[in-house]
Amino acid sequence: MDAHQIIAAVLIVLAGGLLQGMVAFGFGLLSVPLFLMIGLPVPMAIAISSVCTAVQAASGVHHLSHAVPWKIVGFSVAIRATTMLLGIWALSILASHPPAQIKFWIGMVLLLLVILQAAWQPRPRPRLHKGWDLAAFGLSGFTGGLCSMGGPPLVLWVMTHDWTVERTRAFLFATFISMVPIQLALLYGAFGKSTLLGMAWGVALSPVVLLGSLLGLRIGAKFSKPVLRRLAFLLLIAIAINAMYAQLWQMLQRCWS
Repeated sequence: MDAHQIIAAVLIVLAGGLLQGMVAFGFGLLSVPLFLMIGLPVPMAIAISSVCTAVQAASGVHHLSHAVPWKIVGFSVAIRATTMLLGIWALSILASHPPAQIKFWIGMVLLLLVILQAAWQPRPRPRLHKGWDLAAFGLSGFTGGLCSMGGPPLVLWVMTHDWTVERTRAFLFATFISMVPIQLALLYGAFGKSTLLGMAWGVALSPVVLLGSLLGLRIGAKFSKPVLRRLAFLLLIAIAINAMYAQLWQMLQRCWS
């Protein structure tokens, strides 16, 4: 990365940590499209996002270890690891396309996930049918492998359960951190050096993530959760549309000509 990309990456990671601290989701959703916009390769962008997510999750698991439902975490990791292989495979195909097309598809995935998460208003219950578990964990693994956006399906899944806030956060933190070694190993197998470089930058940027998360927690405490979630959704939708803009404009020009 050159000096401008390094400065931009620091600001992106700070913003991602801030968002995650405020609303408990969104680091990958925010950071990956922005990393692509400053010219980072897709594998490197995903590796940075994964390492930074792990840093945040490790802190959460440390404080909430007593509330982690490890049996469910283990089941979710097994399913997500399987479908993550498909996500990495799809990413290897996507990575050979022009940058504008890559940004378009990443933006499309982001837009669909945000709209789904914003619109979904489930009625909490003690448990779901196993089919819904498989669908949520499978989709999370695929989108996690494709573009490091595996969080929304998991958030939607836990929203359908009548769990305490502590148990919910503990599950998400434990699931996120459990998947990172698997994701990075698969990325390295598919892309090699670019993944290692992203991991190194993720470690270097981890103090910035923690700073952003701390600031986000303090800001989040001053506003209601519904207000923060609406602002987060608007921000993510704007990023998705911006990522898709160039390709959409080219498509419209071809239609008009």
